[in-house]
Amino acid sequence: MSFNSSDFGLFRLGCKICVEMTKLAKFGIGKVYTRILIVFFALSLFLLPATVEAGRDKFSTPEKLISWINQYRSNPEPTRVPFAVQAMNRLGLFKDLDKAGFLVGFIAGVLADNQTEAEILVANMLPIPPKEQAIIIRAIAYSGLPEWRTILQNLKPQLPMRHHLINQYLSGEKKSLKELSLDGSPDILDTLWGYYAATGFYDPVIQIITALKWSKTKQDFEAPSWKSMMSALSWNKDKNDVERVTIGNMAKWTLASNAERDRDLIGLYKVELESSSETVRPVLQEVINSAERFEADELRKDALAAIQEVKRRNPEGKAPWSTASYAGSLAISTACVIAGATGHAEIAAPCIISGALYSGAVKFLNATR
Repeated sequence: MSFNSSDFGLFRLGCKICVEMTKLAKFGIGKVYTRILIVFFALSLFLLPATVEAGRDKFSTPEKLISWINQYRSNPEPTRVPFAVQAMNRLGLFKDLDKAGFLVGFIAGVLADNQTEAEILVANMLPIPPKEQAIIIRAIAYSGLPEWRTILQNLKPQLPMRHHLINQYLSGEKKSLKELSLDGSPDILDTLWGYYAATGFYDPVIQIITALKWSKTKQDFEAPSWKSMMSALSWNKDKNDVERVTIGNMAKWTLASNAERDRDLIGLYKVELESSSETVRPVLQEVINSAERFEADELRKDALAAIQEVKRRNPEGKAPWSTASYAGSLAISTACVIAGATGHAEIAAPCIISGALYSGAVKFLNATR
C-alpha cells in the first residue's frame, strides 16, 4: 500500500504532539498522560492504513465523488476534502482548467467555511502536478478568506513552478471571485455553484441571478416591437453577445434546476425579486414558477432554442461556434443544454450540479455537429 502526503497530514501532526509531550515528560510534567497519549497514537498508526483505504474508496469513481459532494453540505467532512482533491486529480478532473470551475468553487467554499484549518487543508491537498496546482491557487484566491494572500505567499516554497500565477493573484492582476464579470466565461457560473454547494452561502447565488439580464428566448427575437427587433438584431454585431445569451440562459436554467432539489433557494429568489431590476424581475419570476412546478426541463429546451437562434444569426467565422473555444468553455454550457433537451439523460445528469463532469457532454456535442 502506498501513501501520499495527504495521507500523512494527521500523522505529521501527531508526531509533533508526541515530540513536544515527550520533552515535557523529561521534566516530570504530565509523564503518565504522555505515555497514555503515545499508546493511543501508536494504536492510531495501526489503524491508519484501513482508514486511508476507506477514505480513498469513497472517491474511487467520479460517481462516488460527485455523490459525496452533493451530500457534503448536509454532512460536512472537511478533513476528507484533501482525499477528495487527490481523487479529483487522479480521476483527471483537473486536466482542463476551463472545465473544473465547479470543483474550484467547491474547494474555495470548503476553505472559506473552515478558516482556522484552511492552511492545513491546503497543505494536505498537495502534492499535485504543476499544471493542476492552478486549481488550488485559484481556490485559495476565490475563498475570500481574510488571510488568503498570506496562505498563497506561504505556499510558494511548495509550488516553485507556479510563482508567476501566485504573484498575479497577490498583485490583483487576476481577480477574486466576487470581482469577476459573469460574461467573462461560463465556468464562472460553475464556480459560484460549487461555492454554494460547499457552504450554502447565498452570495454566489445572488451573483448568478444578476446574469438573468442576458437571458433570451426565441420569442424575444421574433417579438414585433421595435425595441425587441433592435435587441435581436444587436446579437449579430458582437460575438460576445453570443456568450452572454448563453450565460444568461444557463443562469436561468441552473437556478431553476437546482431549486427543484434545494427548495430553500426559492425563498431566496422571492426575496431577491423585490429588489431586482426591470430586466431581471420577469425572468426571475419565470425561474420561480418553473422551480415550484418542477418544470426546469422546459427552461432547458427554451435555452437551446435561444442559443440556436443566436447561432443562426452569427455566420460561421463571425462567432466562436466553429472555433476551438466552441469545444472549450462556451461549449461546456451548451453541451449540457443540448444533451438534456435531446433526451441524453446519461450525459446531462452530471450537468445538474452545473459542471463537475463535462467530458461526456463535450464529446457528444462535437459528435453531433
